[in-house]
Amino acid sequence: MENRLKYLSILRNICNYYEISEEKFIELLKDRDNKYILLLLLKNNNCLETSRIKEMLKIKTSRSINSNLKIAEEKLLVNRFFREKYFELENTIEKSDITNL
Repeated sequence: MENRLKYLSILRNICNYYEISEEKFIELLKDRDNKYILLLLLKNNNCLETSRIKEMLKIKTSRSINSNLKIAEEKLLVNRFFREKYFELENTIEKSDITNL
């Protein structure tokens, strides 16, 4: 149950960060960078459930998720703007978790 709450918190924080409604969240994920950031955030917060990710991102296999995660991790190391966006989102998620305690 706690995992599900953390998952919802991450999604809500991403929507707040981009100032979009939860209904437009899927449109946001059409951008690869945003999809990669979401995967990294879920993985680092222990909320990466492959069945839910497959459904949300319309991915057919777990192998695709793993390859996307690998690309995301490489991009985190190489791309400064990607890294800044990721850590900014990670910080907002941590702050919201602290305030919700």
